[in-house]
Amino acid sequence: MNNRRTFIYQLAAAGLALSFSSCRGEKNIADDTTLDAYIPLLIDDENELNTPVPEGKRSSFGWNYFEIPKNGEAVKFNVPDLPSRSVLPIYLRLFVALEVRDQLEVTITLAESGRVIGTLPVWYANTMQLFECKLDVEAKRLKKEGLRLTLSKGNESLYCYDFSAEAGSHIYLDNGEDQDPSKNFIASLCSLKSVNTFGWMEGCVTDSLDEMGRSGVFPQANDALDKHLKLFLPDNKNIIYEDYHGRPKDNVHTNWEGGLPFAAIVKRYPDHPSIKLFTDFCESRIENGKTKGASLTTEGCYHLAYPLAAIANAKQNKEWFEIALIELDERIQYLTGVDVVYQRASKNGEQTSFQNWARGYAWFLLGLVRSYPLLKKSGLFEGDPRLKRIQQAFEEYANVALKYQQQDAGWKAYIDLPETSFDASGTAGIASALMYGYGLGWNVDFNEQKQLAARERLEKSLTSDGFLKDCCQVNRGGEELQKGTYRVISQYAMGLMAHLYI
Repeated sequence: MNNRRTFIYQLAAAGLALSFSSCRGEKNIADDTTLDAYIPLLIDDENELNTPVPEGKRSSFGWNYFEIPKNGEAVKFNVPDLPSRSVLPIYLRLFVALEVRDQLEVTITLAESGRVIGTLPVWYANTMQLFECKLDVEAKRLKKEGLRLTLSKGNESLYCYDFSAEAGSHIYLDNGEDQDPSKNFIASLCSLKSVNTFGWMEGCVTDSLDEMGRSGVFPQANDALDKHLKLFLPDNKNIIYEDYHGRPKDNVHTNWEGGLPFAAIVKRYPDHPSIKLFTDFCESRIENGKTKGASLTTEGCYHLAYPLAAIANAKQNKEWFEIALIELDERIQYLTGVDVVYQRASKNGEQTSFQNWARGYAWFLLGLVRSYPLLKKSGLFEGDPRLKRIQQAFEEYANVALKYQQQDAGWKAYIDLPETSFDASGTAGIASALMYGYGLGWNVDFNEQKQLAARERLEKSLTSDGFLKDCCQVNRGGEELQKGTYRVISQYAMGLMAHLYI
C-alpha cells in the first residue's frame, strides 16, 4: 500500500469505527439456537491476506482483503465463533474489494469433506458490493470443518474484504422472524456498511444521509455522513479515492458521472480543495454556451448538474448555476422523445440506447427535481424558458413513469417492457424523484399514500438486517444483463430508497 495513503488513513482513524464489530453492537455470539449475528469469516492462512492486486489498481481504505485466485486454487476459512447449536439459516456473505468485469462463480465446499454447500454467482461487481449465498449445511458441521472458496467460473480473481473491515466478509445467521427490516435498513444505511466507491454510487448514499440528517428525524445520519466523507477527505487538503476500476485518483477529478458526493461535501467542507477539482472539470465541459461532447447521458442530470447547482448555491456562483442549467437543458433536448427517456443519445440523433431503462429514468428525474429548487432560489433565471422546461419535462416524464407503474407499486427494469423483472434500484430512484416533485406542488399524482406503497414494496426486498436486494447489477454487462433476471444487493440503491423515509 502507498505509504502516504496509509499515513493519511491513520490520521483519520481516530474518528472512525472501521471494525465491522461495531455493526454487531453488544450481541452475544455464544452458543444459542435463536440468535442472529455476524460471525467472523477467518482466513486459515493470514499470509494470504493483502496479496498484490493487478498493476495500476489499489484496494480502498487500507482494509484487509483476500484473493480467491483465478487459477482455481481454493482458499480456506474457519468460523470458530459460529454457535454450533444454531438452527437459523446460514448465509455466506462476501464484500467485494475490487470491481469485477466478468461473470464469476464461487463454489463453496466444506473444508474437510469437500461437500458442495453452495454456489455464488458474482457478476460485474462493483467495489464494496455485498453478495450472499444461503448455505446447505448445519452449523455444527460448518464450525467443525470450516469452508473453502474456489472460483469455478470466470477469468479474473475475486478480491474481497475480510472481517476486520467495516464491510467485511462474514457468515450471517438470519433470525428474520424477530427482525424489523425497515428499522435495520436505517441502521445499516447510517453506518459504514453502506459505503461505496467514490462517485455516483457513494453519492447516492451521501445525498440521502444529508437529507435525512437535515430533516431532524434521523440525527444518526449526520454522524454517518461525517464518517463516510472522512474516508475520502481525511484532512483539509486531500481527496483520496479510487475510480470504479480500482485505479488511484487522489486529488484529481475527471469523471462526468462522479460528482454527486460534492452536493454533501460542500455543506460539510465548503472550502475543501476537492470542490475546485470538480468545478474546474465542469467548466471544462462547456464551450460557447454548450457542452462539448457528441453525446449525453441521464447520469449527468443527477451526478453532475445537481451537485454543481448545490455548490453554486453554497458559493453563490452565477457561472456554475449557468453550467448546471446548460447540462440539464441539453439532456432534456437530446435524451427524450414521445413517452421515452434514453439513458444515452448522440446529439445528432443517430444513436440512442437504454430506452426507458428504469435506473437511467431515475437519474433523469432526480437530476431535474433536485436541481430545480436551487436554480429557482438563485433568482438568476426569472423568465428563463429553460427553468420552465425543467418543470414541464419532469411532469411529462413523471406521468409516463406512473403510467407504467405496476400493481405492486414497483417498476420493471425497463419501465415499459413487461417481460423484464422488478428492479429495486430503479423503483427506489423513480419513487424518490416523484416524491420530491409532488412536494414541490408539481402536477405529479404521487401523494403520501402512493409514496408509502412504493416504500412498502421496496421493504419486501430488504434482507433481515436491512440490505436492499432485487437490484439490476451495475451497467457493465450491457442491455442483455439489464433485461435479464440477474439481481443483486446494492448499497447505493439503499441511498435512493432512503429518501422515501424523510
